[in-house]
Amino acid sequence: MSLEFRRHWKLLVLLALVLAVLTLGLGRHRIIAYTVPGSLQVVEQGTNYDNDVALFDDSVVHSIQILISDTDYEQMITTYQQTGEKQYFHADVVIDGVRVNNVGLRLKGNASLRTALGGGFGGRGFDRQAGPGGERRWPQFDPDNMPDPADRPQRPQALGAAGDIPTVQGDGSAKLPLMIKFNEFVPGQTYQGYKNLAIRTYGIASDAAMLHEPVTNSVFRLVGLPAPRTAYVGLRLNDGAEQLYSISEVINDGYLEQHFANPDGVLYKAEVGSTLSYEGEDPSLYATDFTQQTRVNDADMAPLIAFMRFLSDSDDETFESELPAWLDVDALATYLAINNLLVNTDSIIGMNNNYYLYYDDVSKRFTLLMWDANESLGKLAGASRAAQYDIYNVSQQGRPGSGGGSNILVKRFMASDKFKALYEAKLQQVYQQAFASGAMTALVEQYAALVRQANQERGLVVWEDYERAAANVLDFIERRSAYLASTSLLGELASSTE
Repeated sequence: MSLEFRRHWKLLVLLALVLAVLTLGLGRHRIIAYTVPGSLQVVEQGTNYDNDVALFDDSVVHSIQILISDTDYEQMITTYQQTGEKQYFHADVVIDGVRVNNVGLRLKGNASLRTALGGGFGGRGFDRQAGPGGERRWPQFDPDNMPDPADRPQRPQALGAAGDIPTVQGDGSAKLPLMIKFNEFVPGQTYQGYKNLAIRTYGIASDAAMLHEPVTNSVFRLVGLPAPRTAYVGLRLNDGAEQLYSISEVINDGYLEQHFANPDGVLYKAEVGSTLSYEGEDPSLYATDFTQQTRVNDADMAPLIAFMRFLSDSDDETFESELPAWLDVDALATYLAINNLLVNTDSIIGMNNNYYLYYDDVSKRFTLLMWDANESLGKLAGASRAAQYDIYNVSQQGRPGSGGGSNILVKRFMASDKFKALYEAKLQQVYQQAFASGAMTALVEQYAALVRQANQERGLVVWEDYERAAANVLDFIERRSAYLASTSLLGELASSTE
């Protein structure tokens, strides 16, 4: 034995022990690395948790258990109620049997969250139209277009027993929308490659079936546009009862990698009332309209401001000839057609929100992306008028309560004969693929059968309530189909499919 070895044998044995512990402890996990665009490369290392069950396999009802201390859970809610802030708190989650420790959990949403916790209609945060002094305030909802008051969940009277998700008294239908961020406290930690997971509820009106977003997003994918993947899940907080929720993919850099050849551009998220109106070159003027989601320290608002300036300043001829260089007009026309046909007014066509703009810094062009469709299928348009919602969207734009005024992009797009013709072609395409084909009805029946089977074993929802909510969706599809078939643009197509 050499003198050198005798001096350092203890260090070598310690190193061997450390390697053995790492191998045993992390052997089933995959270590992944992330880089942030820009001149300074930051590398994160973390664990990606795999599972045999794909997170957004919508042929199964998944299971999620959230493990969080009562103190943190109550603080998460009271912080929002007192300040409006949605802060992350430490939690563990068990997804389809796989546990992920030390994730971030926070409240999410706007109207759906205010409805669940109280102060939803016209409460704090809902007055973003121009005030007497010119300040920006939130838009008030149009009372003529709101769901029946009997369908609105009331404010929970208490948080309930430890482990219970806050619910309204009586039917237990009020639910909190949540966001899970796997890498909030553990850099690089992911689940099946996902950094975030949105846990959805029914929106502003109690709805046991929660079919609006899964059906709407399926239609987007059916006609070839990207939309977040969704699935049903049985969710329980600590040892509380399991309840039916839905989960949704989050639009972030990982989402961009799935859908764009160049995923390293800049992603902007529209807030309520984002009409794309040009207000000047100062980025702070748009702080309440858009939030920058990617390359926050490496890019800025300049591309978006330049686009809004073009929308505002270009004459009609320039707008028509140059808009395709600024924006994917085919995607916009399809987006507008789907949202109008499915009467999703909680979008750019009504509330002027729930959309993203992705700027590809290679092609120098924007793409409008769909987000958050849990108010689709006529929920905000009012039951009496949803089925006959104007397919050209002209009468709805700029109506009081529609989200702060007319959207300049939509208004100018629809005023152009060239782009209106493209929009009409997309109306016909979506109508044939989603309505005339029976695809939407089939989707509802497919989801209902899935939930029925899971509910028999797990008691996720009061089945009579689910059936009633699903029947309402089927009734809307039937009445909407009849109205669309009566229009001159789509009537001929309806006759040809009979």
